[in-house]
Amino acid sequence: MSWYREILASLPTIFTAPVKRNTGEQQRADRLANCLTLYDLSSCPYSAKVRRNLKHLNISITVKNLKRCHVYANELIAGGGRAQVPCLRIETAQGSRWLYESKDILAYLDKKFMPRKSVCKGNAL
Repeated sequence: MSWYREILASLPTIFTAPVKRNTGEQQRADRLANCLTLYDLSSCPYSAKVRRNLKHLNISITVKNLKRCHVYANELIAGGGRAQVPCLRIETAQGSRWLYESKDILAYLDKKFMPRKSVCKGNAL
């Protein structure tokens, strides 16, 4: 039954259109994404929401699936204190920050990576 959940969880990622950026903006996004690691389970619906958002935002980060390697679970518990997924590890100059709730992760990713809308000046028709 778990393979069924994994397939269903991955289906929405197929149909999500990625954000378009110019070359400079994409390089900036890639540079910021290098500091992020997602701990997840492929069968978790909350992890699937985060992966779908990553695909939509057109960013590639390191993803550590706890089901594939038990070492990842040990890293998560040692660093963040809980074996809960999804979890986003954010590396900064001050150290690591661990973000656990999918809503918080989505808000963080949108704030960091969603292109800002340009405001057109001039008269509206």
